[in-house]
Amino acid sequence: MDATSSGENITEELDNTDYTFDELFEERVFHVPRYQRFYSWERSEWTDLWNDLSNMAKNDREHYMGTVICKEEPTPILTEEGTNQYRNYAIVDGQQRFTTLVILVKAIASVYTAISSEAVLEETTGEQTEDSIKLSRERFLSDRKIRVTNRQSRFKLRLQDDDNDTLEDILEEDIDKTATDTPSQDRLIQAYKFYRDELKERQEELSQEQFISHLDELLSAIRSLNFIVYTVDNPEQATLIFESINDRGIGLSNLDKTKSFLMHKVYLTQGENPHSGVSVNGVQKRFGRIYRWMQDIIETDRVSDIDEDQIQRYHYISTIDTTVNSSYLRQETNRRNKTLRSGATVYLGALKWHFTHLHEENEYSVYDSYPRDCPDEINSYTKSLRRYYSHMESIGSYGQDGEYNVDIDWELRKIFALGRLGNFYPILLAIWDEYKSDSISEDDLYEMLQLIEVASFRIYTTVSRSDTGRSRFYSVANDIGTGDKDATWIIEELKDCIRSKENDFEGTLRNQNAYNSLRYKDLRYLLYSYELYRRDEAKGGDVSSIEKAADNAGNEYTLDHIWPNDTQELELSEEEEEVHEEVKHSLGNLTLTTGPRNSGWKNLPYPKKRSRMDNDEENDSDYLNSDFTITREIARDNEEWGEDQIAERLDDIVDFAKRRWSLETAEREPLSEIKPATPD
Repeated sequence: MDATSSGENITEELDNTDYTFDELFEERVFHVPRYQRFYSWERSEWTDLWNDLSNMAKNDREHYMGTVICKEEPTPILTEEGTNQYRNYAIVDGQQRFTTLVILVKAIASVYTAISSEAVLEETTGEQTEDSIKLSRERFLSDRKIRVTNRQSRFKLRLQDDDNDTLEDILEEDIDKTATDTPSQDRLIQAYKFYRDELKERQEELSQEQFISHLDELLSAIRSLNFIVYTVDNPEQATLIFESINDRGIGLSNLDKTKSFLMHKVYLTQGENPHSGVSVNGVQKRFGRIYRWMQDIIETDRVSDIDEDQIQRYHYISTIDTTVNSSYLRQETNRRNKTLRSGATVYLGALKWHFTHLHEENEYSVYDSYPRDCPDEINSYTKSLRRYYSHMESIGSYGQDGEYNVDIDWELRKIFALGRLGNFYPILLAIWDEYKSDSISEDDLYEMLQLIEVASFRIYTTVSRSDTGRSRFYSVANDIGTGDKDATWIIEELKDCIRSKENDFEGTLRNQNAYNSLRYKDLRYLLYSYELYRRDEAKGGDVSSIEKAADNAGNEYTLDHIWPNDTQELELSEEEEEVHEEVKHSLGNLTLTTGPRNSGWKNLPYPKKRSRMDNDEENDSDYLNSDFTITREIARDNEEWGEDQIAERLDDIVDFAKRRWSLETAEREPLSEIKPATPD
């Protein structure tokens, strides 16, 4: 039996009213439930809070810190004998602010301790600040009245999982940054470092007495921060408050707003139908899992730049019935008197419209034969959403550890090296969902990934707009995500997308101004792929990563004009100058080299590039000694270089490219599957 039910003495409960931060933490303990997001504040939020508190300290003003929603736990926090048990609250909303303020109090206390241990302080100011530090430590950091057991510590705020370990390390000044495993752990440490640095900077600006007094003013400002507090007995009540307050809030992600909205809808449907198949707790747990997947996604190099709202948007594109989308767009177009071209850009509004009309059972034609009611749809949506975040993490980390298919990993590496993922994420996630559910085989997935890579290269080397074909790929993703499409249909549809959206692929490659008309990334990617092919034909050597080739990371891959761009050292006739001007930017006149070598070659005539006469053993920077097979072959096969050689090499590269990015599997696959000889 817990303390409240057995009649033991316990501290006062929170009311639905205003509290200062000091009053909130007096003889109460707070924790962040596992279903909440992890610590997410960064420098902009830390700075805003610091500036607000500094202004408060300077001008002695009050400051409103917003709304806090808390749920009282049935079991209080045990205290030492002879004292009241502390009430224990879960923070439904407010954990970012609470956590940051606790870290700031610790930073202030730590800086003060360092000063007081090294210097004799002014009696009046020193005693006043000493008392303020002592009070703040026990109020916000660690309270000696709390009884230490296996299940509870003396800390006044507890976070979830690994975040709590890091917060405790900060409060105990035992920080090991190398031990952090997640972005949120790192943010906690960086927040502490940020406030320590700000305090040290302020310390340098003020005399010691002024600075000690300033620390006291900062703590007074923190203690006096005003919050409006709502307390709830269960998560269902919290959804009502959270929805009404935060749906108009600043700083909430669409994912947060979706969680709030769906919890609210579940609460309402449970009141009407207590036997519905989804619960508020179930929705909370699924979003808690999503937040954990986001922690892992941020840690991957491949997809670390994807934010949580983008993934939710891609999920919407792939899984929400297009009839829902079109019905919402018609309504909003009429309401706004403005055409909305894509529901994807207003997906949160479309989702709310969808679930609201399902709940209210409105007689829109779209719902005449809809297969699920509102609770079932929420259950289906949250399960599917959780899967898509899991898929993004799987795609991002694929090939990093454990057993994996090296061919699948190679295809993913190529797709991500090319970029343009905004056009392909919905279809990639939809296909991955089919693969994970065993609806398509690993061989099918391999073929589909190859076709996505073909689409990414063939279409976007021939068109100028980066969003060409996007709506078509989104439509295919939706057909996969909402229908029962087999592997054959998906593969043929991908091929049709490519045929319908590309311009003249061969003509683009034969453009005599290819160097200026194609992205450098695409040119490096093409020549890197040709390099892999020529190395495979020559049966020799390794080559560095496709990611570095595409992005020219570390200046390792640069494009070199074989017949130099600048003609000053070429001694060409007027007729030869005209020919040179016409063909110098042709794909046939480009090769790969490393940055340092390209710098050394500059605009030397081809014979000197081919075999430098001033070479020594430490500087063998010529084509014959190039790191690249395609560049060495040029030197071995050609004593001279000009229009004829460029035309012949262009034919070779174009013939390779047509086969390498062919829509026919038998023609494409032998070239596409060629990988570097050894892992990077």
